Amino acid sequence: MPSPSKLTCFLLFECLLATCAAFSQNPPATPPSILDRLNARMNGGKSAWTPEQVATMQRLRDAAMHDPYALKELRHLTDNIGPRLSGSPQAQQAVEWVAGEMRSLGAEVTLEKAEVPHWIRGAETAEVVSWPGQAPGTTQKVVLTALGGSAATPPDGLTADVVVVDDFQALHALPPDAVKGKILLLNHAFDKELAAVGNGGMAYGGAVVYRGVAPSVGTAVGAVAVLVRSVGGADFRLPHTGFTGLSARRTQDPRCRRHR
Repeated sequence: MPSPSKLTCFLLFECLLATCAAFSQNPPATPPSILDRLNARMNGGKSAWTPEQVATMQRLRDAAMHDPYALKELRHLTDNIGPRLSGSPQAQQAVEWVAGEMRSLGAEVTLEKAEVPHWIRGAETAEVVSWPGQAPGTTQKVVLTALGGSAATPPDGLTADVVVVDDFQALHALPPDAVKGKILLLNHAFDKELAAVGNGGMAYGGAVVYRGVAPSVGTAVGAVAVLVRSVGGADFRLPHTGFTGLSARRTQDPRCRRHR
């Protein structure tokens, strides 16, 4: 039998089921919203949860906080199996591994076939080929990686001027057609000060939105490609990637941008 701490997720699920059953047997006239429940808890008023349910959830929380099981499992997924893009060997390995782990905890697991989109990362090269004060015959390498799900540049790459904006407000302030036919660089910086006071999630969310909508934004302003500043607080030359959204119109990205 697995240890009680390893059954945290299963016990929490049972607790929620018990709560749902209680509501189904004695449904309130107007089901309380999540905000109502939070206000009730903070103000000491009547809670949607019974004292027994609250005590159970507190025990589950304490067990999870003192057991490294969840972190160990996550580390194996990210470090050992690695990137798990849909349709990739790593994604299949992750599915099978998680199923095995759940079975070891006593769960019944059934895997079913499914069709998923499959995106393949291509060659990723970029360089600055023209700038003020440039020595003849030189270029500057750009460290970059493609955003997951993005479209490719032409086989021979592309070369264009770069328009840099720090945020959406600056982009909207540009004259019409200022980015048309050019490469748009969304240079929004990660808010290190916000992260330093314990709001890392909020800081990340404020920066990662630029990655998520980059192709759609580029398409809207007529850009031939879009670059996004790496999302994160590190000062290393390490590109940060992840999935991005595509608009109905096929957009270019800098994955194969080469100057020839």
